[in-house]
Amino acid sequence: MSSTKDHIIETASRLVHLRGFNHTSIGEILEESGVGKGSFYYYFKSKEELGYAIIESNFRRFSEEVTGKAFGNNKDALTQLHDFLDILFDIHQKRNCAGGCRLGNMAMEMSDIHEEFRRRFQEGFDGWEAQITAILRKAHINGQLADHADLPALAQFIIASVEGAILLTKVKKDISILEHCFTELKRYIQMCADGNAPLCA
Repeated sequence: MSSTKDHIIETASRLVHLRGFNHTSIGEILEESGVGKGSFYYYFKSKEELGYAIIESNFRRFSEEVTGKAFGNNKDALTQLHDFLDILFDIHQKRNCAGGCRLGNMAMEMSDIHEEFRRRFQEGFDGWEAQITAILRKAHINGQLADHADLPALAQFIIASVEGAILLTKVKKDISILEHCFTELKRYIQMCADGNAPLCA
């Protein structure tokens, strides 16, 4: 991919993260990136097309920087899930609670008002859910989860808990909220391993 195109996407993604997609203009993106209008329209026919590229870029980055690091090794499945939460915590701690989740913010803003955005976010989150489900299946095969665990439901619960915790942390500007929520989520996962949680009973 062109470095200019990458630069436009990254600049736009950063601005959209803090201001929202609808409150970020092409003019602001051009000014911040230092790219001319002609170059912008060479790579993107519209602001919507740029938005789709932002979604793809952010899911790819999430895969490389979070799930790839947490799940791309030979550790046992429950340790991988804990590492996944620890990596996310470190990212948001370094940001000092600013911005929240790039994917979650944009999904909440656009999914009710633009069907194509909603569809693309659904595909991305479905992929994330499939990754978590695969790790849970690995845990199940290795005897780390109860036999009757509802793996897809548990994967959805983990994702919903993560996104909700990040949102609350952003609103209250208190990183201890994320820390406590992730500690409780780890505790729930351990309860699933012990067969004492509703989704695993």
